[in-house]
Amino acid sequence: MFWAGLAILKELAFTLKKSEWTVTHKRRARSHPFVYNPLDELYPFERWAINGIMIVAAMLMIGLGLHEIEVENPLSESLFRYYIDPIVGESTGDSGYNMVNTMTYAVVMALFAVSISAWLRGLGIDPSDVSILALLPFITWAVFGEVAEDAKMFSSDLAPYFVSPGIHFQAAFWVVFSGALGMSIGKNTQDEEVVQTNIEFVASILILMQLVLYGSSISQSDTVVKNDISLIPLIITTLIALAFVHLTRSSTSSFSPIQKMVYLVGIGGSMIFLGAILSHALHDPPPSENLWPILVVIGIPSIVIMMMYNYGFPAEKELSDHGFLAGILPPSMTEEDYMELSSPDKDLIESLRMRASMAQPLVLLAVAGQVVDGLATTIGIDSFGYSEKHVLSQKVIDVGLVINETLGIEYGEGAWAFGLLKMGLGALIYYFFAIANFEHRQQHLRMLIGLALLVVGLAPGLRDVGRLALGV
Repeated sequence: MFWAGLAILKELAFTLKKSEWTVTHKRRARSHPFVYNPLDELYPFERWAINGIMIVAAMLMIGLGLHEIEVENPLSESLFRYYIDPIVGESTGDSGYNMVNTMTYAVVMALFAVSISAWLRGLGIDPSDVSILALLPFITWAVFGEVAEDAKMFSSDLAPYFVSPGIHFQAAFWVVFSGALGMSIGKNTQDEEVVQTNIEFVASILILMQLVLYGSSISQSDTVVKNDISLIPLIITTLIALAFVHLTRSSTSSFSPIQKMVYLVGIGGSMIFLGAILSHALHDPPPSENLWPILVVIGIPSIVIMMMYNYGFPAEKELSDHGFLAGILPPSMTEEDYMELSSPDKDLIESLRMRASMAQPLVLLAVAGQVVDGLATTIGIDSFGYSEKHVLSQKVIDVGLVINETLGIEYGEGAWAFGLLKMGLGALIYYFFAIANFEHRQQHLRMLIGLALLVVGLAPGLRDVGRLALGV
């Protein structure tokens, strides 16, 4: 169901991509893709974000360095107490989060989103929703990797790298590495057939590299060795991934070389981890009553996506036919300029933007991700007895429990309150993108904001339902 939905969203994004990034200017046909200026001046907030990342990196290096030379200091002590020890503990059990690392991760994620948006703009990376779809497989990459770690399918040397935030840095490495190779291939030849062939060949190599790296760890894990778990499903899913690379040329031809490389490598890694999960499930089949949450957690958000798309597509199409994409301003226009503008074109956009935004993949997926997380958490805690590890989320659940006790409700632990909060957050995300205006140079920032909101909802939600279904 997920991959079928992805195919539908991909076609929609390619349609939206054609409506080029204008709000008050008609689209002009071009025979070549838009090229960004690598010397484009940074916004002040981008400079602050880059400096912030450098400060965080420096503090991390200093803290680790002082620890290695056994110099007692408050920085190293705090680093291990609030960050490293919980990560190591999570790989051996359910260590949970604390308020300090929760807030730090949120701030660092925001700094990365702003910093990377400036970098991507300088590289001329496509900021359309197609890039979001190309990155989706790396969300399942992280999800399946975490579920496999929950099932103790990795050896002890790699297990700590498959919990948050380590797994996200791993995913980022593969995205950057595969994207850089895709960019190099695209620049080195103009022959489209050669480009496609080279991408498929290199993507296959990167998938096999993941198989060697992660497959060896899986085969050496205590769970696999002690229980003599057959890894034939892992081999089969890897072969399917390799076949997918070469059998989907027509359906991925609209991707740029960078997008296609990232997309294929992400799918390959996802299939390797899925194979590990299936190996565990076939050896130790989960109870059948653990499977219904998958239908609920995937089915309801899919319905939400279809309803939003069907409602918003006519408005989106009308704007697209006029050469507009609501929320993206043309070059040199600031939001202040747009707010002061008076024209029939602006009137058209303002009359349709609330509906048209519902049909944008970035918005659809960000909203659906929050619904997935809310449903998975509610079902996992209230129906299956799981516990919440995030500090702020637990406080919301505690409020729900107090309400339950006040009303005499004995079922569940109050996780319904978190579910309702997530539904409301999904609505707020939609409203933000529906009314926000991004300058032409801020398209990458828009993309990364949407991606961050998507990841913090969809990834933990899918992981929760995955481990629930697996019974781990």
